Order: sequence, then C-alpha cells, then structure tokens
Amino acid sequence: MMNSAHPCNQLLLAFWRQRDREAPWGRRALFALTLLGLALGLYLVPQMARPLLAGSAALALMSLWMAVIGSLMQQNHPHVARFVPGHLRRTLTAALAAWAGVSLASAVLLWLFMPMLPSFALLLLGAAALLAFMGWAMREWQLWLVVSIGPVLFFGAGLDRKLAPLGAALRELWLGQPLTVLAGCLLALGWLVARLFGHGDTAHRATYARTERMRRAAEDSMQGKYAGAAAFGRVGEWLSQPFAHAASTWQRHVVAKAKPTAGSAMSRAEIVLHGRQHWLYQSLGAVVGVVIAALSFVVAFALAGQGLQDHWTKGAYGMAIGLASIGFNPCFTLPNMLWHSRREQALLRLLPGLPQGQALNRAVAWMQLRHVLVAWALTTAGLGLLAWAANEPGLLCLAFGALPLSTGWLLRVPARMKSPTAWATVVPILAFMLMGWGLYLLHRELRAPLILLAVASVALSTGLGTWRWHALSAAPAALPAGRLS
Repeated sequence: MMNSAHPCNQLLLAFWRQRDREAPWGRRALFALTLLGLALGLYLVPQMARPLLAGSAALALMSLWMAVIGSLMQQNHPHVARFVPGHLRRTLTAALAAWAGVSLASAVLLWLFMPMLPSFALLLLGAAALLAFMGWAMREWQLWLVVSIGPVLFFGAGLDRKLAPLGAALRELWLGQPLTVLAGCLLALGWLVARLFGHGDTAHRATYARTERMRRAAEDSMQGKYAGAAAFGRVGEWLSQPFAHAASTWQRHVVAKAKPTAGSAMSRAEIVLHGRQHWLYQSLGAVVGVVIAALSFVVAFALAGQGLQDHWTKGAYGMAIGLASIGFNPCFTLPNMLWHSRREQALLRLLPGLPQGQALNRAVAWMQLRHVLVAWALTTAGLGLLAWAANEPGLLCLAFGALPLSTGWLLRVPARMKSPTAWATVVPILAFMLMGWGLYLLHRELRAPLILLAVASVALSTGLGTWRWHALSAAPAALPAGRLS
C-alpha cells in the first residue's frame, strides 16, 4: 500500500517542487497581502468573521486545486502516458483524490462556519462541480467566456423564467432522493475530471501542445514578453491577423520613410526595442478591449432595461480597475522589453542617425516616457468620463497613483538592468493598485481634496523624473541593455 501511495504523493507534490526557488519574495508578498486583506476585513466587519474565515480557507483550497491539477496535466505528457507503465493510472488516482479531498474540505468548512447556507450535500455537490469546471477551464480557455458573459445572457434573455419548470422538477427530484442524486452527480463529475487526462493518442498530443503553448506564453508574460493571441490556438491566430496586418503596414511605412535622422532612426528602433509592447499593438488591443466592453454593456442594457442604470453606478469601481489595467499595466513592462531585444541592439547602434552615448540614453528614455504619458493621458480621460457618468470623481485617484510610479519605473538605467522576473513584473502593478486605492481612501475617508492629490502626484512625478533624468544623462550608453548587470 505504501509503495502505491508514494508515487501519487510525488505527483501531487510536483507543483510545489517546480516553483521558482530564485524568486520566493513574490509568493511571500502575495501571501502577506492576502493575510493583510483578511485582517482588514475582520477589523472592518467583525460580525462577518466566521464567513470571512471560512470563505478565505475555501478559496485557498480551490487555489491549491488549480495548482495541483495544472501540474498533473503538465505531467500527463503524451509519450509518458503511452509508454510509461502505470503512470496514467497513478495520475488519474492522484487527480481524483485531490478533487475529492478539496471538494470535501471546502464543503465542510462552509457548512460548519456558515450555517445559513444550504445543506451539506448541496454544498458538496456545488464545490465538486466548481472544481471540475475550474479544471476544464484551465485546459479550454473558452470556458472562461461562459463565466464572463453567461450570467448576463442567461438572465437578460429570460432563460431563468423559461427554464423555471425544469428547475422545479430538479428541485423535487433532489428533495425526494438527495443521496441518490448526489451519488450520480459525483460519479459524473469524477468522470469529467478523469477525462482531463489523455492516453497518448493524436488528440492528446494536439491538446497537450496547445496547453503547453499557452503555459509558456503565460510564463513569458510574467517577464514582460508577450507571445500574442496566436498562443490561444486557431481562434487566437484568427484574432491576431488584424494586429499582424496593421503592424506590417506600419513597419513598411517606417522603412519607406526612413531618413538618417534621430527621429526616423528611433522610430525604427522602437519597433525592435518594444516588440509586442509597441504602441501600435497596445493601441489596437486597448481599442478592441473597449469596443468589446461597450458592446457587452449595450447588450446587457438592452436585455435588462432601465434597471441596469443602478448596476452602472455600482459597477463603476470594477470598470475603473479594468480600464486602468488596460491603460497603465502594459506601460510598466516597457523596460523589460529592452532585455528581450538586447541581441539585436548591437546592430541597432549601427543604424544611420541613431544617437550615441548620453544622447542615446535620453532618446530611449524619452521614447518610453512619451509612450507612457500618452497612455496615461488617454486612460485618465476615460477614467474622468467614467467618474462623471457614475458621479464618483474619486476614481481619478487611480490615475494620480499611476503617474509617479510610471515615471520612476521607466526612467531606470538600461545598461544596468537585470533579467526581468515575475516579481519585477508584478511589483509595479501591485504598487500602483495600492497607491491608487490609498489615495482614494485619503479622498473618501479623510476628505482630501482631489485637486490637492493631483498636485501632489504631478509634483512627485516631476521631482522623481528630474532626478532619474539626471542619473540617465551620466550613465553608460543605454544599449545593449543589461550588459553591466
């Protein structure tokens, strides 16, 4: 028994052993922020202590499940599944054991500490179904679209009323034979979890290759290097065609208008230096995101009627975070792109008209600063429009928090930069969110005037930018980036 259990334990623990041991501070900071948020919630609403603790523990267990099932699917290599005796059986055993254990633990936690919830059997069924869905959503990314737009279409189209007789029949069946229905549903969900793993055939090889491509793209994105929409398979390739066509058109235009001047040379160099984070890609991505969001809102408004106006006001905070993420977050990764293009930078320095020495430092710094200032201005205008529509001017605090961080983060000495890590990518985003919401709390709780916060943000950004600019002027030549690290 011990010999058969040992390999399953190794499979389950693989996700922890595969962690990045060279960057532990990111995990520790995330853990500390989680505990800080939980402590803040317990302090602000002590009467909700038991639900908060139970809900947080259940979420932690579900996060553990996603890490475990992702690792197990990665270990389910087609060659290993086909040629290593017993590996597929042990992988299935480990996955089903983890699924059953996390489902049971989550249901027990919620049932013990939140007595107002339904029966334990119903909680167990709900937890098991949610975990099975999360496992499949990690393999088939399209399922996340069901989560994002499914509820709006379901209730907006009146399917809740049309399917009410079916819901009543299922409820009667559950009340009549709850244990039989629970057992049947758990068997079906267990079969679905087992179906996550292939047997080494052609379909398994295609699915595994697609999943690995998405996994590598996610890892690269944590270092500021983006693979593009093509990483999402055929749908991604189809969606990325307009972006590729626009980028090719712009490149041909820049090359056709090339002159031996600093401005022309930097326009061509920017295509290489910023890669997938070039302003053209970012602009097209932002436009597509805003159009999709606007269409979704129009559809939801048409389906729900005038009653959606209240949801518009209440949803302003979420929409502000989404808009700020689209506009600000990509700018924080611009310095990382210099690292990923450093092999081409020695050739770029031979480009006729390209500045050299300290002039190159200023040209690269201004290229990135101009990029982020334009993105900041456009995003701030969008936040201002949203703040006006929702009658919540405090949403502009997100823009006030982003400006100093953008200035300080972008104007670093490229020659001394180090290889970007996930931690270096996440830090400015977390700092921006904390600073933005900190300013919002100052405005909301301490009644700090918005004009004062705006002046302080601009003053801090100006001072920080001036200091960084002088340091850049005295630094070694910017390119190739990272050569002195």
